[in-house]
Amino acid sequence: MANTENTQDKDDEVTVNASSARSLSSYLLKKGCPKQELEEQTGLQLNELDQPDHRIPLDTFHALWDVAEAFTKDPAIGLHIGEHANSDEMGVVGHIFFNNATLGEALTQFERLYSLVNAGMRVEFYVDDDFAYLNYICESPEYYSRANMDRTMAISVARARSLIHATLKMEYVAFAHPEQSYTVEYERVFQCPVKFNQLYCSIVFKKQFLEFALPKRNPYLHQVLTRHVETLLNKIRPKKSLSERVKKIVSKQLPKGNVDAEKIAATLCMSRHTLYRKLKSEGHAFQELIESVKKEKAIRYIKEKRYSLSEIAFLLGFSELSAFSRAFKRWTGTSPAKYEK
Repeated sequence: MANTENTQDKDDEVTVNASSARSLSSYLLKKGCPKQELEEQTGLQLNELDQPDHRIPLDTFHALWDVAEAFTKDPAIGLHIGEHANSDEMGVVGHIFFNNATLGEALTQFERLYSLVNAGMRVEFYVDDDFAYLNYICESPEYYSRANMDRTMAISVARARSLIHATLKMEYVAFAHPEQSYTVEYERVFQCPVKFNQLYCSIVFKKQFLEFALPKRNPYLHQVLTRHVETLLNKIRPKKSLSERVKKIVSKQLPKGNVDAEKIAATLCMSRHTLYRKLKSEGHAFQELIESVKKEKAIRYIKEKRYSLSEIAFLLGFSELSAFSRAFKRWTGTSPAKYEK
C-alpha cells in the first residue's frame, strides 16, 4: 500500500522542464556559486539537468530561484536573465515555436504545448478586433514565482524581437504580482506600459503581427519535434483535471454564444451524463464552471478598460446588460459600474 501511495504522489507531482533550471543553474555557477552549495540548498543533482526531457518538481525550481536571488542580491534577476537568454538554451517547445510558419500558428501551438514547459501554469491565446493576447495563467497560487514570471515574460519578448522581427512592439505587458522596487527595469526591458496586480501575466500586441512569417523556420524539424512532444504530452496530460479542460473550452466558446453541455461533452468524447458525473467526482458542477469562467473574464475585461459594459455583457454571452449586472453583483457583491470606478 505504501508503494502505491508513493507512486500516486509522484504521478500527481507538478513539474517543469529541466531546461529552465539548467540555464539558471549555469548562470549561477558562472557567477561563482559553488556547485555543492547549490545542490544542497535545492536538492538538485545538476548533472541530471542535461538529460533530454528531464523534469524536476516545481517547488524545487522555485527554490532554485530563491537561491539565485539571495546569492546575486538582485531582485530583478528574472528580468536580467530573460532579456539576455541565449537561443541555444531553448527547450524543445521553444524550437517548435520558432519553426512554425507564422507567429499566429506558433502561438496557437504554444498554447497547447505549454504544460511541457511548466505544468503549474497554462497559456491562453486569443484575438479580438484589434489585439492578440497571450495570458500565462497560474493553476494555483503556490505555483506562482515572481522571479520566474519576470524571466518568462522577458525571454518571450526578447526572443520575439530577435528571432521574429525587431519592430515587434508590445501594447502592454501585465503581471499578477504587485509592483516592485525595480519598476524602472520593467520599463527598460519591455519598452511599453507595464501593469501590475493583474488577474494574469499577459503580453498584448496588435493582431497584425500574427501574420509575421518566422524567418528561421525549418518545416522538417518542426514535424520531427512535434511528433516527439506528443509522447511527452501524453505522460503529463492525465494531471490536467476534467474541470480545467472544461473551463478552457468554455473560455473559447463564450464569445460565440454556444456554451452547451452536449457540445462540450462531444468535444471531450463523452456523453453529457458522463461529463456531469466526472465533474461531480472532482467536486464541481458544470454550471459552476461556466460561472467561474464568466467571472474571471468579466473582471479581466473591466480591468483592461477596452470594452464598454454592454460589450462585456455580449462577450460573456448575456443577452442584456441588466442580466450581466445581476450576475456580476452575485459574484463580487458590487455592480460592474461601481467595480469599474
